[in-house]
Amino acid sequence: MRYTGETCPVCNQVFQEDDDIVVCPDCGTPHHRKCYLKNKHCANEALHQSGFVWAPTAAPETMAQPGNTVPPAFGQQPPYGQTSDDGHKIVFCPNCGAQNPAEEPNCLNCGTRLYNNPQYRSPYPPQVQLPDMTHRVFRAGPVPISPNDKIGENAVGDTAEFVQSGAARYIPKFYAMEKSGKKVSWNWAAFLFAPYWFFYRKLYAVGAVVLVLLTLASGLTSTPRVLEATDAANTTMEQFYAGELSPEEAQASYMETYKQLFSMPEVPAYFGITFALHLLSGLFANYLYLQKTKKDVKRLREECATQEEYRFKLFRRGGVSLLLCLLSIGIYYAASTLVSLAIFHLLS
Repeated sequence: MRYTGETCPVCNQVFQEDDDIVVCPDCGTPHHRKCYLKNKHCANEALHQSGFVWAPTAAPETMAQPGNTVPPAFGQQPPYGQTSDDGHKIVFCPNCGAQNPAEEPNCLNCGTRLYNNPQYRSPYPPQVQLPDMTHRVFRAGPVPISPNDKIGENAVGDTAEFVQSGAARYIPKFYAMEKSGKKVSWNWAAFLFAPYWFFYRKLYAVGAVVLVLLTLASGLTSTPRVLEATDAANTTMEQFYAGELSPEEAQASYMETYKQLFSMPEVPAYFGITFALHLLSGLFANYLYLQKTKKDVKRLREECATQEEYRFKLFRRGGVSLLLCLLSIGIYYAASTLVSLAIFHLLS
């Protein structure tokens, strides 16, 4: 597409035939290269969030009509973020599929706008640079795991892109579990931080079940006699720090209080249930995560029409969620407090 006759939005000068012109990759607005560099951003940047797309005021002279050709098919190179053999960034035309230098605003073959073309608008942002694990080699001990090997029906490279953070730990475990058929594999993070680890890895259903069970178990420590014994232990410590009790007296009183606590069946029951839930989480978290990964990656592969859409959705739907992890911590402490208050008032 030629921009002769259009106006640069920075200097308001009309573009001439031999002007050095660059376009905004978000909205397609043309600028003099020196104006764009001086301004440090697109002149229409404030309009980007509203979906603004620049349109020429004159009829384009070199824009070709859409042909019968299609962009690269699923499984071929995606249209953005690729590099040619000589190391230069390239993009593919959304109309004819031709390869173009990334700095070109329009296809050199058919003239179609390469960026933010309304007629070929993509459902995913082309400027997003995704982590690429499709060529990374993992290891299960001394044995290399090719990214083209399979975990279930999915390639190791695709599974790694879904896992993202910690892929070097989980891919060898997943691979070994698939080969051996075992369901038990130790996970220290899940053991120590259940149920929060499940929310962090987006296993929401499992995390919710563990959170509810731990919340209910916490109510066992809220009976009036348990709270009375706990208050006695706290009083002993306060008296010790105030100098009202000697170390020997404080220790004897403290031990007596805790003997009373553990003689109450609800206290051992609470610790037993809590330990059992954490232990089961540590033993089966990897298996549950493997099943989720296999299912989600397969579903995304089947529902995506192009390789780029597939990789983008792997990136968006996989990975971790620190926000949900922190939110689950807040929910647990709020819920356990409410359960404790309800049980205390019910039994008192």
